Amino acid sequence: MRIENLEEKLNSRIEEAFNSGLSVIEITRTLNKSSAEHIHDLLRGAGHIDTLPKEGLRRSYGIDAKWESVLRKKGYSFPRWCIGWGFDPVKAARELALGVQGDIHEALKRDFPAVYARMFGEDPPQRVPTTRIHDPHPSVTIVWHPDRNAYVAEMIGNPAINAGGIDLEHALQRFQVALRYDEQIKRLELLIAQRQNQ
Repeated sequence: MRIENLEEKLNSRIEEAFNSGLSVIEITRTLNKSSAEHIHDLLRGAGHIDTLPKEGLRRSYGIDAKWESVLRKKGYSFPRWCIGWGFDPVKAARELALGVQGDIHEALKRDFPAVYARMFGEDPPQRVPTTRIHDPHPSVTIVWHPDRNAYVAEMIGNPAINAGGIDLEHALQRFQVALRYDEQIKRLELLIAQRQNQ
């Protein structure tokens, strides 16, 4: 499958995961991305997340400083996190300050379990290892493909994962991108299936 098609399929799975009830941070974590910004922007562009008014971005909400730092490391802010969940940032900050148990607490616990545990005096959760879909050391063949007029790198045992390039190195680089997209798509599909079985 071509990289462009894999990218479209990945974006489609991201939207499907969000619509199934997964949050932007949960999707980001599943994809092993360091920043949530791309996922948030993709979902906002597709109309799944509302646009935050500019004045909401500059306001101080008085949330926990360590949580704010964790959000910043993810390329996120408290108001954007709230909008991603469909919460009003002012009401959410008030609920957190008052310690009112509800949707805000559940969302915080799902997205940032260690931060939640520290803020509310619970035991920190055990880290769940990342699920590997493909062999971390795949075997690859690279051959000249006259129909595609390119070198094609193909996974041995799974020829559907392939990519073409102008030379051997370029074909291998594009293959690695295709493999990463395929891995991310399959991880999201697993998470969506788990979510639907709950």
